[in-house]
Amino acid sequence: MQTLKFVIVGHVDHGKSTLIGRLLYETGSLPEDKIKEIEETSQQLGRETEFAYLLDHLEEERSQGITIETTQVFFKTKKREYVIIDAPGHVEFVKNMVTGASQAEAGVLIVDVKEGIREQTKRHSFLLSLLGINQIIVVINKMDLADYSQERFNQLKQNLESFLNSLGLKPLFYLPLSAYKG
Repeated sequence: MQTLKFVIVGHVDHGKSTLIGRLLYETGSLPEDKIKEIEETSQQLGRETEFAYLLDHLEEERSQGITIETTQVFFKTKKREYVIIDAPGHVEFVKNMVTGASQAEAGVLIVDVKEGIREQTKRHSFLLSLLGINQIIVVINKMDLADYSQERFNQLKQNLESFLNSLGLKPLFYLPLSAYKG
């Protein structure tokens, strides 16, 4: 069975860890006890169920709501095995992002529909290009916060295409979604 390693990158708080948690949940890759643990942790912190907690292991990561360390998660489908690399988005942890991304064959760039292209969006895109990762999917996340606006999606997609093309990156797909809502 073929294995694909891909890294999820993007600006801090744009939803990288949440997207991975949601993907694992939706594909039935999470055991029942893990789901219960996420629900309990979220409740203890006074929040709705946060799939990001699946990957944010350190207490500091959970309390600050950021990823510090690069985490690898495995799941499989009938056709392929996947290794997802969750890279930190905070500027202070770029070294960790590069370490994770250097192990990947493909990338997912996640961008918050309301915030658009930010500093780390640009930096992470440049680093993907520098590392030769040109199999890229762009996820335009938090569409629920923009009332699933086709106009806003198209506008951000156009801005991203222009920017990414300037780096020699031509994403395979642009996907509108809400990692949080499903």
